[in-house]
Amino acid sequence: MSLLIGTRGSQLALGQAEGARTQIARLWPEEEVRLEVVKTLGDRLSAKEASEESGEAPQGLFTKELDEALLAGRIRAAIHSMKDVPTQLPAGIEMRALLKREDPRDALISRSGAKFFELPAGSRIGTSSPRREAQIRAVRSDLQVLPLRGNVDTRLRKIQEGEVDAVLVAAAGLKRLGREKEATEFLSPEVMLPAPAQGVLCVTLRQDDGPLITALKPLCDETTRICTEAERAFLRTLQGGCRIPVGALATLEGRVLTLTGVIANPNGEQIMRNSQKGSAERPVELGTELAQIFLRNGAQEILNGFGRSSW
Repeated sequence: MSLLIGTRGSQLALGQAEGARTQIARLWPEEEVRLEVVKTLGDRLSAKEASEESGEAPQGLFTKELDEALLAGRIRAAIHSMKDVPTQLPAGIEMRALLKREDPRDALISRSGAKFFELPAGSRIGTSSPRREAQIRAVRSDLQVLPLRGNVDTRLRKIQEGEVDAVLVAAAGLKRLGREKEATEFLSPEVMLPAPAQGVLCVTLRQDDGPLITALKPLCDETTRICTEAERAFLRTLQGGCRIPVGALATLEGRVLTLTGVIANPNGEQIMRNSQKGSAERPVELGTELAQIFLRNGAQEILNGFGRSSW
């Protein structure tokens, strides 16, 4: 009998899921542990098209079909990039393992080898992320930001074909593909705060699957869990998704947790950035508190610009 683990079918998704599968197999030796590819709406359509077709928030584009397969019993577990996972999980599903975080930073890849602050004025930099676009414009308003979708191969090909001069991608993806040497520069969080939970992989299970929940406990990295809970609480309180320009990164030193967040409009003209310290025992409270500071100081206006209603 096989234990089936659901994953998306992209090269990156399969690569990172295989790493998780290997770890799960060591903890569940009585059964063959195999990957099962589940195609999601986000794999078939662009974020804009999918949003129009389904009426759902874009952040759930890459998880809904995996959730359905899990609840229906077609798979026993699912592997996700945490930044794709909605801040509210469907009833009956639990997040039970957060694997040790890969590099959370964003990576710049440029055709000329110029670093971010060395790119000549007017250089074309490709990204489909409002978060990245906003932070680029805030510090380098002299650059052209062009929309660019697709996997790592597609984005790098656009550089080679001369469509753009540089692209920004998640460092974690490059590293999991074994392509980190292609990065021109890994951007400091002081310049480019990553998406909440960027670089984190999670395993979701059915709430009633007690044996597997118990078996996978050793997979959960405690530092990753604490930092991720703070970042996701920040995002959840702002009611943001992957199309909202929100960045957050938590760091842990001893039992002191520091959370830094940013929210901006894509043109970079309105940008708010702040940090807050708290206890490692209360990460959700820290994330919520920082978000409330943002909301009290005008973040609502930026969110409303993206069609958010007041709350």
